[in-house]
Amino acid sequence: MGILRSERTEIFHVPYGPLSHDGDLTTGFVDIKTNLALIPVLPPCIGWPETQELLRRINAPTSPFMSLATHQCFLDGQYQEQPVTLISFVTLCLAELTHNHKAMIIDLASFLQYQIDQLLQEISDSLQQRLQLEVVLESQPTIFHHAKVDGWSLTIFMTASGQAHHTVRGTWGWGIQALIDAMRCYHSLEDI
Repeated sequence: MGILRSERTEIFHVPYGPLSHDGDLTTGFVDIKTNLALIPVLPPCIGWPETQELLRRINAPTSPFMSLATHQCFLDGQYQEQPVTLISFVTLCLAELTHNHKAMIIDLASFLQYQIDQLLQEISDSLQQRLQLEVVLESQPTIFHHAKVDGWSLTIFMTASGQAHHTVRGTWGWGIQALIDAMRCYHSLEDI
């Protein structure tokens, strides 16, 4: 289990990729913050209640966050002792776009890193086993084109691995719950 932070230099553009004219939700940015009802029908959410819950929490009207992108998928593991791998990411920013300065996103990443680490350690201790989960918090410069604002966003990558799909998904689910709880802690500090 490890939690790392990194910084990307490549610029992330929001919105990205146009939606097709027929309303297809498989490509392009969707403002979920203002369209929560779309969450169950977004392709990364179909069959993934953990992703639905994560997006609901990130984009809740009272949340200081909004999501920009998300995805998850199973891959064949590269190692015989851990043949199943589940990788995922969610990119988020502060909902008040003018607050997405580099220093604020770096502070958010530091806060989430500490909180997620503490929560996952508690889960590992209670399960009496080390979670096969890696987390990377990556800040990146972001241009919010509609708002004409340059800022930063944060992508949280999770990689869970193990012997079987159901156990790997369970481990990943613990990681998603730790992320949700860490964001909740951040939000409660913002209310003080």
